[in-house]
Amino acid sequence: MIINSPVGRFPFSVDSVRIRRRRILLRGSMGTWPATVEATVSDIPPVLARISGGLTLLLVGVALVLVVVGVVIGALLF
Repeated sequence: MIINSPVGRFPFSVDSVRIRRRRILLRGSMGTWPATVEATVSDIPPVLARISGGLTLLLVGVALVLVVVGVVIGALLF
């Protein structure tokens, strides 16, 4: 993925994806810097509004799988 910013374009490499406290966390690096991207439930509708229909369904499906996996793992850990 590429991050466009006022100071340039940087590749963002994802090292891990986690769900913590109802947030999706992407950890990785942006160029040479460590970076974390956090998305909450309120971030999802604006993103989906900008994406085409087929891709939206795919992303919703992936999000649902991630939430279910997070709930199952959370239940197993506690």
